[in-house]
Amino acid sequence: MEGNSPVWARTDFDDSSWSTIDLTPQTDPFDLTLSPGSFVPGWTAKGFSNLDGYAWYRLRVRPANPGQSLSLKMPADFEDAYQVYANGQLARQFGSFDSSPPTIFVSRPEAFTLPPPGPDGEIELALRFYMSPVSTLGTSGAGGMHEPPILGLPLTLNVIASNQNTGLAFGRFGQLLTTLLFLLLAPGAFWAWLQNRRELAFLWLFIELVTGVLFFVVGWIALASWLPADSARFWCFGVLDSIWIPGWIMIWWYWFGLNEKRWIPWAAWLLAAADLVVEALALAPVRDINFLSSDLRHSFNDVSLFLVAAICVLLLIVLVEGYRRDRTEGLLAAAPILLLEIGALFNYFSPLFNVPYPSLHIFALSISIANIASILLVLVVAVLAVRRFLRNRLREELASQVIEQDLEQARELQQHVLIPEEISSPDFNVQVEYHPDQLVGGDFFQTIAGRDGNLLVIIGDVSGKGISAAMLVSVLVGAARTRANDSFDPASMLAVLNKQLIGRAGGHFATCLVAELQADGRLRMANAGHIAPYLNGAEVPFTGSLPLGLSGKIEPSLQALQLRPGDQITFITDGVVEARDAAGELFGFARARIICNEPVSEIVRRAQQFGQNDDITVLRVDYTAGRRQMFAMEKS
Repeated sequence: MEGNSPVWARTDFDDSSWSTIDLTPQTDPFDLTLSPGSFVPGWTAKGFSNLDGYAWYRLRVRPANPGQSLSLKMPADFEDAYQVYANGQLARQFGSFDSSPPTIFVSRPEAFTLPPPGPDGEIELALRFYMSPVSTLGTSGAGGMHEPPILGLPLTLNVIASNQNTGLAFGRFGQLLTTLLFLLLAPGAFWAWLQNRRELAFLWLFIELVTGVLFFVVGWIALASWLPADSARFWCFGVLDSIWIPGWIMIWWYWFGLNEKRWIPWAAWLLAAADLVVEALALAPVRDINFLSSDLRHSFNDVSLFLVAAICVLLLIVLVEGYRRDRTEGLLAAAPILLLEIGALFNYFSPLFNVPYPSLHIFALSISIANIASILLVLVVAVLAVRRFLRNRLREELASQVIEQDLEQARELQQHVLIPEEISSPDFNVQVEYHPDQLVGGDFFQTIAGRDGNLLVIIGDVSGKGISAAMLVSVLVGAARTRANDSFDPASMLAVLNKQLIGRAGGHFATCLVAELQADGRLRMANAGHIAPYLNGAEVPFTGSLPLGLSGKIEPSLQALQLRPGDQITFITDGVVEARDAAGELFGFARARIICNEPVSEIVRRAQQFGQNDDITVLRVDYTAGRRQMFAMEKS
């Protein structure tokens, strides 16, 4: 009976004028699998199509053995809350009737013990049901019970209720499996995004995985009656479900690199926002907001179906465009995307036409098509991510091999460029050691003997490392050799080298020191920001000067000395003084001055042993004028 009169719970109420409803299922009423055949259409399919709110069922039971305790098992499927009165007294309720409208929860079977029969030997049962107006949206045959209540022995009915609850849990096995997979892969997706922040597909995959986990958590909280069913529906099928397919659109849109089709994500999120508004309006009666007519609210299901279908079309467009760019990836993504869309659309068709939701059953476990699609989509993304990683790794290795070959060629070229000519002089003995920090370096040096017996020494350091620095080294060495054909003058040599750097250094600069050593011992030097040389263990004083390549006009620091027979002058680059140990301490000028009279190879070894982190060059010239006369006598 429709209505809400407390009189209908009394034992002396006359219900002879009430309509009768047949709750006989097509299958065995003790069927524990909750198969589709056990579903009994509710009161909206049995003459009360416009009824939502309260309705009552009444029945009388005469136990064969009045002294035996009996229990009543209520259905596992019903809308939406109920109270059971036995002999006029409240015996059980599901949901909370303390508020208006009542608070409803996700339905589940319950069994409870009935009071003993009355004086007439009968138990008068009155069942008060409340159905939310929202429960009729997009549902065929809603209203009240969808299987008959069962009367029997307490132990038997408790077992049946427990088994049905277990069956409901097994029916959510697919959700559990999907959630565990999502929990396992979510940190990996977030890590992959952190490794390359430009790969936004991984960030959206992480968001999608978290969304799937939240969907499961909210559903289980609602199943435990810790969250009202209307709130669970809004969060699961309103908020989370509205962003589920657009989330996959974002993943594949970024994955396939469809940046030129920016209208696709915009359209997807606008449709998702519209679907969320429709869901919120559909749930308005739950909040006791009834400004919309019943007919208008029933049309919301059609509107929502249209919006979801439009979002599915956008996902198909992304799939087609992705297939055009990479057929392998497009084909791998096709099957799970199509399953996902079928599952999304079945959310509307299944309750509307009372069609079983497509699922895979393994023994008592059930995995829905939506769960299968989600698992496959995540696995496909994982496989494609591994494939892309290996492919990028191969490309990087090939590119690295090319770079290594180029560096090796550059090293060989630099070695040929830097090899000084053999100095055969009765006045000078030259030693040099060069150890780049990488395959190619920025240090450069030259020793060139003149026809008059003079010696030209050039040592310098181009800022930076790698091929760019090595190319400038080649430019400077070539310019130095060309200029040496005309003049050994140190100042003019620096001017020529500076001119070569201006406009072509690409942000680099170079320190350089040029020394002209004459056979009679006169030494002229010009310095452009380079480390001062050591003469017999003492640093040669220079005033400050700028490196080459910083200004079009250069003002080098000049120095002139007179060498004596046996003098030795040692030139180094900053790789010696800037060697750094594990504690971060520099080798420094003090240590360099102490060892500057050691053999060239020993100076290099000490700097390398301390901790090389830059190119190291050590060049020494010994003035041996005392051998000059002996050399002349031998020739005569």
